[in-house]
Amino acid sequence: MSMNFYLKRFHISRDTSEIVLHVTKQCLQAFYHHRNRLSKKLMVNAGVSWNGKTEIFFIDPQNTKVNEYIDFLKTSLLPECRRLYPDNDFVFIQDSVPSHRAKATQNFLRDNTHDFINSQECTPHSPDLNPLDYSVWDILQKLVYEGRREPFANLKDLQNVIREKWHDVDDQTVRKAILQWKRRLAAMAKQN
Repeated sequence: MSMNFYLKRFHISRDTSEIVLHVTKQCLQAFYHHRNRLSKKLMVNAGVSWNGKTEIFFIDPQNTKVNEYIDFLKTSLLPECRRLYPDNDFVFIQDSVPSHRAKATQNFLRDNTHDFINSQECTPHSPDLNPLDYSVWDILQKLVYEGRREPFANLKDLQNVIREKWHDVDDQTVRKAILQWKRRLAAMAKQN
């Protein structure tokens, strides 16, 4: 499931734990959104945990192949996880996009994390079980666009505001989202 936003806002892909940003030209009036063939895309990736948030990362959508994703894990996301959990006592979970569930990625995570939930153990396309999807991305979106009347001039301006507002998402907000996880998991188990 996808969700569309207006006024050069970002599109949150509910199939992943990443935000896909669509920067488009404003058309006709402030409340009309026209997505043209030349829309630029930017993927945003981050992690949340009881101990805090990782930095937020901007990923070129052209670099979503398995090798690029593994390199991103090595150089960016896993070091951030280890910053939050110096004893390496975290459980790594991700969504089921192709580069995440690829055999090479699964093997890399098996070899380079203390514990992770592999792609066979995850419910595919389940935003109800991902705190980023069911809470944090929406909060970030509200912060990014709160009080904004003009579209972003360019992608760099949008990135800067997202980075700034990411720091405004506090640990208490993240923990509140994480506390919902157990209830959501129980509800899903009851359905199946």
